[in-house]
Amino acid sequence: MSQYKSKCYQIDWLLGLTPTLHIFFRCAVDRDSWCAAGLSSVLHNVAYQQSNAMDRIFAMCSKESSDTVGRVAMLLWCIWHNRNDKLWNDNVQMPRQIGRYAFDAWNDWYSVHKLQSNSVSGSTEADLVRWEKPALGWVKCNVDVTFVSGFGRTSVGLCFRDNSGQFMAGMTQWQQTVISPVEGEAWTLLLAMEEARYRGLDQVQFESDSKVLIEAIHMKHRGNSEFLSIVHDILNFMSSFLNFEVKFVRRQANSIVHTLARAANSCNSFHRFEIIPLLNT
Repeated sequence: MSQYKSKCYQIDWLLGLTPTLHIFFRCAVDRDSWCAAGLSSVLHNVAYQQSNAMDRIFAMCSKESSDTVGRVAMLLWCIWHNRNDKLWNDNVQMPRQIGRYAFDAWNDWYSVHKLQSNSVSGSTEADLVRWEKPALGWVKCNVDVTFVSGFGRTSVGLCFRDNSGQFMAGMTQWQQTVISPVEGEAWTLLLAMEEARYRGLDQVQFESDSKVLIEAIHMKHRGNSEFLSIVHDILNFMSSFLNFEVKFVRRQANSIVHTLARAANSCNSFHRFEIIPLLNT
């Protein structure tokens, strides 16, 4: 019971505001925000269709993991903040912006919290963020995505390295649209798997700094959202390539592809690298 209360504590303040279904669950804008934050499957779960907001939130707290509850809490706060911002400042955000902010804020909080927890156990920050070589015979592929709002683009980067840590190949690509963070991360991983197949690599460990994406793959989440449709394609890939693995890695250990993704905007829309590129970022 204490664990249940602990999971509920982080969002109980919201229930004293305006706990109506419309505010957080039924408004079209807010429903799109749930989707953009990668929480569409939670919103539409048949177990969470209670008749009032309080019961619905408590049901989520009792059934979902602490991480998912934390993401829900962050999204509800962002929805409420957006409504206040619209009321008092006439500042309106699109659903994708609300969902993206909630997604990024939760990932940042999780990274800091994980760092602090591990620091207590005696680990150093350097130990936590170090990139690790794959096992003998394996290749590691790191992936990342960035959103270039000034150009209205989503840019991706990926990098293959062998078991000695040597650069094997890389790729950048951008598309002339800005999609949600979870969709972008999933799209990037799918591109990486397609590139691995193109290069004839069949023992690859893929690393992403999106905990939401890796969790969705490991849990084999299904749904009708664009994000989960891409996850479904990734799972199909992995069923054909049994030695494709996916792993969550902290952002600091994913820095090389973050730099590639940021630099993608200055390259052609699709570019392969066979040697380490010289980047100006």
